[in-house]
Amino acid sequence: MRLLKRLAPWLQDKEIELNHASRRVSISIDRYRDVSRELQEEIQRNNFAKYLIYEKGE
Repeated sequence: MRLLKRLAPWLQDKEIELNHASRRVSISIDRYRDVSRELQEEIQRNNFAKYLIYEKGE
């Protein structure tokens, strides 16, 4: 694979691009998880749970 990357520099660029995209997706998932957790805590603190339907994603 190393030789292939050396012979085709665009492969290395694509790999770097893929790594950046993967990191962005991971960060987005972490943010969503944090916001979801905060929302659940706020619902429990304000006793809104009996009035709201909150579906937990898998």
